[in-house]
Parts: sequence; C-alpha cells; structure tokens
Amino acid sequence: MNDGKAAFPEHHNVYIDPVSWKNWKKEGEFPQGTIIIKELVSVGTKAAVSGKGYFMGKYIGLEATIKSKKHFPNEPGNWAYFSFSTPDHKTLAKTAKAFPAESCNACHAAAAADDFVFTQYYPVLNQGKGMGKKATGGHSDNLKSN
Repeated sequence: MNDGKAAFPEHHNVYIDPVSWKNWKKEGEFPQGTIIIKELVSVGTKAAVSGKGYFMGKYIGLEATIKSKKHFPNEPGNWAYFSFSTPDHKTLAKTAKAFPAESCNACHAAAAADDFVFTQYYPVLNQGKGMGKKATGGHSDNLKSN
C-alpha cells in the first residue's frame, strides 16, 4: 500500500471496555467513560509451501483513547489520546500524558466514521453498531457479548 510507505505500517488489535461495547451495540454511540485500547504489531511476511503471506510480527506499541467530559472537557468530542510505548518501541511506560489535541483530534474529526473513532476499519465495531433510536445502522444481531 502507498508504494510500501504506509503512514502506519502495522496491524492494530483494538479492544473496548465491556460497558461501552454494550452501549455501542444497543445505542450506536460511545458513552462518556469509553476506553479503547490499541495494540500495535509490526507486519511480518513469509514464504511457505502454501504461498506468500502476511502475519503479525513483533509487538511495537500500546495506545489508548478515552472519552471523558469530566477529564477532557476542552478536547474535541471529549476524546484524549495516549501512547504507552517508549520512543524506541522496546518497552512500555506505566503512565502516559495525553497528546496535544492537534496531533490526533484533527485527523479523527475529519476522517473517523463515528464520534472520532475509525469504526470503518474495525469490522467488529462496524458490524456491532446498535440499532437503537440514536443509531444509524449496523447489525448487532450478528455479534454477541459476554
């Protein structure tokens, strides 16, 4: 992709807290207090008897976004973005400070499908969006939560 120069050349494993997931499935919106975690894993390649392929390589980072009017009242959409990865991507920090709004929020505001979240790239979120009165579509019947 992009002539081998992808802006984010890694796999993203995305997790959402159970309470927010249930609300997303029911109402189709992310409530205050939503926490989304993103693991970053490098892209590996291999040639096998079955052919060439891609797979997840080395673990390279951990990021989070939190929606909180209480903690981030001046951030667009009340979302703040964090990285727990050290700059060399070799270890994780125990704490993180929110990135300045201009480094994350502008892109999320312009291109994210739902409330500053790139749900269009995460099939579980995209397909799990609820059918409640505030929702605009989705197929929550296809996904079950614990």
